[in-house]
Amino acid sequence: MLMRTFITAAVAALAVCGAGAAFAADTFGARLVGAWKIVSVYDEFADGSRRDTWGAGAQGLVVFTPGGQFSAIIVGRDRPARAGGVPSEPVGPAIAYAGTYSVDEAAHAFSTSVWQSTFPQWQGQTLVRTIETLEGDHLKVRAAPITDATGRQFVPHLELDRVK
Repeated sequence: MLMRTFITAAVAALAVCGAGAAFAADTFGARLVGAWKIVSVYDEFADGSRRDTWGAGAQGLVVFTPGGQFSAIIVGRDRPARAGGVPSEPVGPAIAYAGTYSVDEAAHAFSTSVWQSTFPQWQGQTLVRTIETLEGDHLKVRAAPITDATGRQFVPHLELDRVK
């Protein structure tokens, strides 16, 4: 009888542990890991108007590793070639940056600590992105509001699909 009670308790404990592991795998942090292809990138103003900062059809990739590193690249489409150009001197709208990231489950957000960027102002900075949607293989995030040179405030948005 004692052995049967012990086995029943052990099975129940393993079931609870298994449920906990399944729950842990269903976190934003776990679901964020992988490679994500840009579907849409735009800035949205308070009046609801949008602009394609990187141009129509911008492309790119964002990668989140299980170890907490990330890299991101956004490149405008149909950029003109520069005669005699070299790869170290990009042409047109393009940004690349990399570093580490952490996820704030309660805030539905992740922060990136930028090691290196083609936009030097981001080097050493922590950038926070709010997760608007993370359903299946679709991710939509927004950045903190930015004020442009004309004084208009906008919110950058990025929509991505998981690379399979």
